[in-house]
Amino acid sequence: MRVTPQTHAAHGEALLKAATRRFRAKGLDAVRLADVAADAGLTHGAFYGHFASKAALAERACAEAMTRGASRWRIRAEAARAAGADPLHAIIEAYLTETHRDDPGHGCWLGSLGAETARAEPGLRAALATGTAQLHAVLAEELAARHPGWPHAAASSAATAVLAALTGGLLLARATAPSPTASAAALAAAATLARRACDTLP
Repeated sequence: MRVTPQTHAAHGEALLKAATRRFRAKGLDAVRLADVAADAGLTHGAFYGHFASKAALAERACAEAMTRGASRWRIRAEAARAAGADPLHAIIEAYLTETHRDDPGHGCWLGSLGAETARAEPGLRAALATGTAQLHAVLAEELAARHPGWPHAAASSAATAVLAALTGGLLLARATAPSPTASAAALAAAATLARRACDTLP
């Protein structure tokens, strides 16, 4: 049966969605293409009609996951602003949660796979770097709006500090998850550091 362009595109999106979830939940090396195809309701052979290799799939998954993450941060910041709440604090509080800690498959690619991706193929490393810059840009823009008198370099440096607190805090919370008290303390401490960075001139 001939596959229409719309169906072909839908299959590609299904593969990408399934792969992104599996990569974040299991790690890059542990994911098998047969499992990704099965999650998408397709055969293993059908995969190669959409992606040349697992590396190509991972690169695309990383790029799209990071772009979506930056978009969600912008939407969250705008919603907070419209409600009279603090946009930066809204991003911080949504990121450093037990739900995010416990569900890496639906969480931030940088927080789940940053270290592993940084050791991967050049294309995947480049996708991670671009995506990280997108997240950083959201924070830097919000910080510049928050502190109009700050130099551009100061807002950029503070954005780096906030991003480091978010991703580092999430990683530490996951590493200490067997101890609920230690894990909760990691999330709380990281949130405190991130909020402090929002108002500390570097």
